[in-house]
Amino acid sequence: MRTRTGDSLLALLKAAQHLTSLHVRETLLRAFCVGVQRALRAERCELRVLGLGRRQLKSIGWCNKAGVGGDWDDAADGLDGQVQEGFLAQAIDNGANLTRAHDSDGWRMAFPVLHAGRVRWILDVHATTAIAAVTVDGVRAYVHCFERLMAHWDYANLDTLTGLLNRKTFDEQFDQLIAVAERARRQDGERREDSVLPSPAWLGIVDIDHFKHINDTWGHLFGDEVLIRLADCMRSAFRSSDKLFRFGGEEFVVMLRNVPAETVTSIFERFRIAVETHDFPQVGTVTCSIGFAQVDDRLPPAELLGRADSALYYGKEHGRNCVWAYEDLVAAGELVCTTATSSAQQDADEYF
Repeated sequence: MRTRTGDSLLALLKAAQHLTSLHVRETLLRAFCVGVQRALRAERCELRVLGLGRRQLKSIGWCNKAGVGGDWDDAADGLDGQVQEGFLAQAIDNGANLTRAHDSDGWRMAFPVLHAGRVRWILDVHATTAIAAVTVDGVRAYVHCFERLMAHWDYANLDTLTGLLNRKTFDEQFDQLIAVAERARRQDGERREDSVLPSPAWLGIVDIDHFKHINDTWGHLFGDEVLIRLADCMRSAFRSSDKLFRFGGEEFVVMLRNVPAETVTSIFERFRIAVETHDFPQVGTVTCSIGFAQVDDRLPPAELLGRADSALYYGKEHGRNCVWAYEDLVAAGELVCTTATSSAQQDADEYF
C-alpha cells in the first residue's frame, strides 16, 4: 500500500527528473521550488537568495497550496532585502544546516542551497503537519541534485572571470527580449483607453574607458580586478530580472525589460555614477561610456545592436564617461537613422 511518505518521495524523484530537462536559469529556480511544494503538499514554499552583504535575503518567488497545482508567483523587484525575521536570520547563521521551527500554524523548515561552496539560496517551507524524517532526507537529496544542475548551468553559461552571462547565452536571451517587445507593442495597439500602457525594453552597451591604458600601466591582474568589480557594480545597480553580459574584453551588454522611457536614462546614469565613484584597488578612478536603444521587434537584430553601438561610440568621441540614448541623438540630428543589412552574428562580430 502506498503511503503519503512514499508518494512524496516519488514526487521528488519525478521533480528531479523534470529539472534535468530545463535549460533556462529562471525556469530552473521556479521548478525547483514548485517541485518541493507539490511533493510535500506544503502550504507555501518560498525561494530566497542571499545577497552580497551576507545579511540580506531577497525573495525570488513562491508557490502556495491554494494555487492551481502549485502556481508560481515572481517576487517584485525592489523588495526590501534586509533580514528582519528571527527565523530567517537563524537560517543564515546556521549556514549549511537545516533550520526548523514549530508554532500554532504548523511546521517551518529552511533548507540551505549551496553554490560555489557557500549558501546562496534558502528554500523556506511552510507545512501544517510534521514532515517525516525520511521525506526530509528526500528533500535534501533533491536540493543536492539542484545544486549540481546549477553548477553545470553556470559552467556553460557564465563568464568565468566576472560571473555575468557569457556571449554564448546572448542569442537565446535576445530572442526572449524581442518576444517581450513584440507582446508590449501588440498590447499597446489593442489597449483600451483605461488600460495601462506597456513599458518598452532596452538594449545597452557598456565600455570601460581607457581600459588598454589600465592594463598597460598596472598590468592584467589589476585589469581583471577592474572587470570583476565593475561586474559587481552592475549587479548592484540593475534589477535581478535584468540580463547582464560580458562579451569579452572591456565590453558589457545590458538588457532591460518593462522600463518607462522617462526613467531608463536615470537607470544607466545611476550605474555610470556607481562606477565613477567606486574605489578600484591601485587603479583608483575608473569610468565607463554607455549607449542604449529601445528594442523594436520589427527591426532586424543587427540594427538594434548597431543603434546601441552608435550611441556608445558617439559618447566615446564626445568626452567619454557619459550615457547616450540612440533615439535622443537621432532626434537632435547627431546620428542618422539607417537600416542594417548584415546578419545578427555578423553585426555582433563587428561590434564586439
